[in-house]
Amino acid sequence: MFSDDQNPYGGTPPLVSTDDRERQVGDQVRRLRLDQGLDQLEVARRADLSPSTVQALETGRGSTLRTLIRVLRALGADGALGNIAPASAVSPLDVLRSSGDEPRRRVYRPRGGRSSGGGS
Repeated sequence: MFSDDQNPYGGTPPLVSTDDRERQVGDQVRRLRLDQGLDQLEVARRADLSPSTVQALETGRGSTLRTLIRVLRALGADGALGNIAPASAVSPLDVLRSSGDEPRRRVYRPRGGRSSGGGS
């Protein structure tokens, strides 16, 4: 698919590799856990995960999004996921409605082409 130095959306490549980003997220989760005075065993118990799964997340060794969500919930920090794509203050649909422009509608044409209607 895409290598770590390619951006699937075009533009400039990301500055940090996927592996490095995964380790950074793991470090942030570890700091959050330690700030709360919890060990990996307690977080694993709260998240209903194995301690090795929590350890894998914290060390950036291939965790799932599900694991990240469960651990963040166990730490009371699942609101952090809202930073990925914060809700827009203005909905694009509201802008369209307020502009007075009607959305484009599709033109329906029956299949089978045009009928001749008895021409010459």
